[in-house]
Amino acid sequence: MSGRDPGLQPERTLLSWQRTVIVLVAVALLYVRDPFQDGGEPGPGALVRVAVALVPIGAAAAAMVHVRRRWRATGHGAHDDATGQAPAPLARGWVRVLVGAATAVFAVAVAVSALTG
Repeated sequence: MSGRDPGLQPERTLLSWQRTVIVLVAVALLYVRDPFQDGGEPGPGALVRVAVALVPIGAAAAAMVHVRRRWRATGHGAHDDATGQAPAPLARGWVRVLVGAATAVFAVAVAVSALTG
């Protein structure tokens, strides 16, 4: 049996990005769902919740598009798209910053809305 398979680590990274995107979207949708649970008419706060939930959903969509494009451009993580050498990280730095910032903004908005009722 030969050494390590160079395709496994990038595939695990792709799967972890997919799980991150799924969790971001699921939590945002649960946050939006809360005002509709009582069965009555949602108030103006529901529109604010939808606007706040668009932050992580937008970041998740941008991350997924970027990661999938890089995954395909690097031959499913087998080589770097520019040099043909070992693959660079699957997500560029700006994607990691975007997802982190969107998560932080969303967390602050959820905390504020929980404190204000």
